[in-house]
Amino acid sequence: MKKFEGVLLACDMDGTLLDSDRRISPRNEQALRHFTEEGGLFSLATGRAPKAILAYLPQLPFNAPYSLLNGSLVMDEQHNVLRCAGMPADTKELISVALSNFSQIGCEIFVDDRILIRQMGEVTAEHLRILKLDYELVAQDELGDTADWCKINLTGDPAVMRQLRELLQPYADRFCISSSMPSFCEITALGVHKGTALRSIAARCGVAEQNIYAVGDSYNDEMMLRTAHIGFAPQNAEADIVKVADVVVCDNNRGAVADAVEWLDKQYT
Repeated sequence: MKKFEGVLLACDMDGTLLDSDRRISPRNEQALRHFTEEGGLFSLATGRAPKAILAYLPQLPFNAPYSLLNGSLVMDEQHNVLRCAGMPADTKELISVALSNFSQIGCEIFVDDRILIRQMGEVTAEHLRILKLDYELVAQDELGDTADWCKINLTGDPAVMRQLRELLQPYADRFCISSSMPSFCEITALGVHKGTALRSIAARCGVAEQNIYAVGDSYNDEMMLRTAHIGFAPQNAEADIVKVADVVVCDNNRGAVADAVEWLDKQYT
């Protein structure tokens, strides 16, 4: 029996698996290959859309389902869609309220591998440019059914985003509102987050609770770290996330994921 058989490790991407230049370091890649070669199950857990991870696929040793768009989209290791969470019908009302109160913000809507732009803001334009993502501009009356939506992302200046989150508090009983960076306000259906996705992936793979591990750095990783038996946070993580983590590893520029694998190496002999 290989040392990591029946062990699941879920890894966030930006600020965790990727360095500040958005690259997977040789150290992290080698550690993940060692982990999977020894029987471990590797699962990505990112807020990114499917097309935003394409460039990294050759470096990632997928052998388990993984989640994108903050847990709202789950795909198998062959990159086929297993589940899209969908969003409530009043998501369109939330968008209308947000844009009518903050006319300068951007609004991205993720529908499987499509990106709809309800309103283009400076942060959204830069986000799409950096990740080289295609998109479609849509008007409010063109939004259609929300049942196949995965996530919406409202973007803008961090100070504006703080005000926006306060405005959206009345929606907290119907939506999960989180962020992977201060300029984002990421919204999924209530109860849909990286933690629920991790739990469903572990159940699908038959992984026992004490063998579930996760590593992440930001607020959209909090529920995943709480769900895992042991949650790792890199040193560059948000201060509140460091407090949630069970183990703090080195920062994302020095191989945070490799540190987590080395920690597991010492536990499973």
